[in-house]
Amino acid sequence: IAEWFPPARVQAAADRYRALYPEHAVERALLLPGALEAVRAVRECGGRVAVITGKHEPNARLHLTAAGLDADVLVGDLWAETKGAALREHGAAVYVGDHLGDIAGARAADAVAVGVATGPYGAAELAEAGADVVLDDLTGFPAWLAGYLASATAAGA
Repeated sequence: IAEWFPPARVQAAADRYRALYPEHAVERALLLPGALEAVRAVRECGGRVAVITGKHEPNARLHLTAAGLDADVLVGDLWAETKGAALREHGAAVYVGDHLGDIAGARAADAVAVGVATGPYGAAELAEAGADVVLDDLTGFPAWLAGYLASATAAGA
């Protein structure tokens, strides 16, 4: 918003955007293929689902509810490296995202950065930003997670 409004009006514009967002954006958002299965895979291996997002937290909660996604942790209003502190606080070992800022957040938390090429950046850009692995979409996440956990168990044996 700061790109389009003078500094004195940024807060008011942001407040107005956040107020209008639930009515105009939540119902229109699509659940990505594989999202429910990815959450299920994390839970089936005993993990916790943490959503660390740049979205305004109350609006992010509306999205989760509308999509039928149940997160153990939701932290909003964080961007790029600032996500790292929340990821560390909640013990995240793996962080999945579709933006270069998500990769930066995972790197800041020393978490495995899983890039998903369903957002504004392609696989090559996510890899160049430091993603440890890049998936075409979330449908590949459960198999990747199973392989990752099997290799981690074997390495620790």
